[in-house]
Amino acid sequence: MGQYRDWREQLAAIIDQRNEMHALRNKVVSHNTRAARRQALFRMFALLRRLGFAAAPDNLGERHVAALVRYWCAGREHGAMARKQPCSAAYIQQQLSILRVYAGWIGKPGLVRTAEAYARDPATVARHYPARRDRSWDGSGVDTQALIEQVAARDRHVGVQLRLMLAFGMRRKEAVMFWPHVAEVPSYALPGGLPAAERWVSFLRIKRGTKGGHLRYTAVRSDAQRVALDDARALVTTRHGHVGCPGLSLKQSLDRFSNVVRGAGMTRKALGVTAHGLRHQFANDLYFEIARVRSPVRGGDPALDPAVRRDAYRQVAEQLGHHRPQISTAYLGSVRRRGGKDDA
Repeated sequence: MGQYRDWREQLAAIIDQRNEMHALRNKVVSHNTRAARRQALFRMFALLRRLGFAAAPDNLGERHVAALVRYWCAGREHGAMARKQPCSAAYIQQQLSILRVYAGWIGKPGLVRTAEAYARDPATVARHYPARRDRSWDGSGVDTQALIEQVAARDRHVGVQLRLMLAFGMRRKEAVMFWPHVAEVPSYALPGGLPAAERWVSFLRIKRGTKGGHLRYTAVRSDAQRVALDDARALVTTRHGHVGCPGLSLKQSLDRFSNVVRGAGMTRKALGVTAHGLRHQFANDLYFEIARVRSPVRGGDPALDPAVRRDAYRQVAEQLGHHRPQISTAYLGSVRRRGGKDDA
């Protein structure tokens, strides 16, 4: 390892030199992305040592990547070290994505292949995007408003956060960090090239707490959304105040949210739903408003003009904060074409 005392020091030096930049674009990535990369890389190299590999950070090879994937897939060749259950396909794909970026840093682009190339059973590492059932609260038979009111009686802040998740498709962290007094933007002030600006009068600018710090604009379309926004503004007394509980750190506010919703039975085991199901509900409601038919996962008309469906999927993806329209199929399902292929 040359001038480095151990693998940790060398790995830290590589990360410090390259971690700031995006893998493909000439731009700086968010602090959260940098922190996630660092944690994952240290975790993976430590795991390699537990698996019997003493690879220097600048000498990562394909056999090391293969060993990691086999471990994540609960491969039995690791003996007592083997996992009892495989990691999720999403987790494995995410870790390999980070390793691909890292391989580029050390001059080995193309080192990391697809997850399917390493797994004995490719199905265990394949992500399945199209939803096969409706994961919204309505689709699970839950009285959405009654449950949110029950939570709000326990904790007003968490109640408002849930209303924002339902009304605007926010993630938990986005709702906790939301600034209600400065978020609304009239459609004429939106950046050019946003077709949705022609349809609705105002939008919420959502960036704090988003994945990768990506900015998105979500339309204010209904009276119910306006009520949720007014509730948030009534709760927060200062112009740049957030919806999280005053006096708590971000981590404490997120933990409080999780504890309160679990206490209300908001788990797959208890009620069959999670707070994230509100994002599914938002997506399906928005799709219905755009396409004027129910989504495929809710039994919508498969004969809908494909161009209309694709445009609706694109708009839903944009307002959820995703760049790829195909991601909408995770919320809305897809129409099966002849030959068994999915048509979003």
